[in-house]
Amino acid sequence: MTTTLSRRSLLAGTAAAGLLAPFVRLTRKAHAAGPGDGVKALFVYVPDGCIPERWHPTGSERAFTLRPMTEPLAPIQQHLVFLKGLDMYEGGATHEGGIRKVLTGNNPVSLDVFLGQRLNQVAPLPHSSIQLGVGANFQNGSGGFSFIGAGQEVKPDDNPISAFTRIFGAPPGQVPGGGGSTEPTPAQRRRRSIVDLASAELNRTRARLGSVEREKLDIHVESFREVERRVNGGAGGGAGCTASTFDTRGFQVIPTDYYPKTWEKEEEFQRVGELQMDIAVTALACGMTRVASLMWSHPVSPTHIPASGATLGNHDASHFGNPDTPTAAAFIQIKRWFMQRFVYLIQKLASTTDPGGGNLLDNTIVFLCSELGDSNNHDHRNMPFLLAGKAGGQLQTGRLVDYTGSASGGANQPHSKLLVSISNLMGVPVDTYGYAGLGTGGLPDLLS
Repeated sequence: MTTTLSRRSLLAGTAAAGLLAPFVRLTRKAHAAGPGDGVKALFVYVPDGCIPERWHPTGSERAFTLRPMTEPLAPIQQHLVFLKGLDMYEGGATHEGGIRKVLTGNNPVSLDVFLGQRLNQVAPLPHSSIQLGVGANFQNGSGGFSFIGAGQEVKPDDNPISAFTRIFGAPPGQVPGGGGSTEPTPAQRRRRSIVDLASAELNRTRARLGSVEREKLDIHVESFREVERRVNGGAGGGAGCTASTFDTRGFQVIPTDYYPKTWEKEEEFQRVGELQMDIAVTALACGMTRVASLMWSHPVSPTHIPASGATLGNHDASHFGNPDTPTAAAFIQIKRWFMQRFVYLIQKLASTTDPGGGNLLDNTIVFLCSELGDSNNHDHRNMPFLLAGKAGGQLQTGRLVDYTGSASGGANQPHSKLLVSISNLMGVPVDTYGYAGLGTGGLPDLLS
């Protein structure tokens, strides 16, 4: 049967579908207070894989030695869970396939977007999730890791000034102080969501559509809902919220910068990265969102980082030949630089008060990832993944958990089980997330 929609009905349907989950195939479960309530998530990407024997720690679960690429993480080692023996199965190969499945597990929607949507249905915040980048769109032919639907990438915002303004509703220095009233202004009341106003008519419209059409509608409407949240988002307030005193570190966008833009210049790479990390932490502390992601550059990254001591670009260095070449030494230097930035992020989270009590790191789960395992081989085996934070006390840190050969038939565990574990830690229970060829459920022993 063909259903004809009037323009008014379609607008109403498009608006209200944002209230629905993007995964209509998932079993819906009632939300109840318990583990995961109040937990935040932060997904951090660094480009082009690793040298496995120079990345993965050696030793036992509680007594292990960091390798040259991860050695800079020593100051925060007690806050980390190193993961070894995780493979990414199915989906595309090399850089492009890896970046598309690292947060999707081959689902149409990435985990950051999914978690934000599901959690915002229970307790709405101005932004279901935020996507930030550091040169992530500059000369990027391989794509990003956030998706709102199949092939529908969510581009990260690489400009920290525009990102701050979008998230907090005003440029840096013009945001009301933390702890201020969250009562909507008259102007905000006039900008009430079209989606909310049209929800009743939408529900009637959706009842006449087939399942495929409903799913497509839900995806597009969530995009519309996200635009509304970005337009109407204002400063929040909480014990750890310091948006009103946000330090731009002297960064200014130069209007005459055309190619590259100011925020895309290699000499601004570190400063922009630190600003984006500050924005992510502030957004979590201020109740702007529960879920954030940060992409450092992108797959096949051309970025040069002179401060690392390496003269090669990231991707050139990632083709290291063997672990003892000068090229490998340059790749190690670059990876160490990224890990030093990660130390900054984790220490920033640990020193920031969470509005719900304690510090932000204890109430957050951070997933550090890349799109390749061995960058020389362009494979998706033994991925360089690690977790940080205690997820509200659910996750014991300071550990090395080795899953090598522990799955059925002596295979490595699939990384999709890690995505399941992260979702469950966030209080969004699922049994699978994408690939399930080696069983359902989360990673064994992750919470022990």
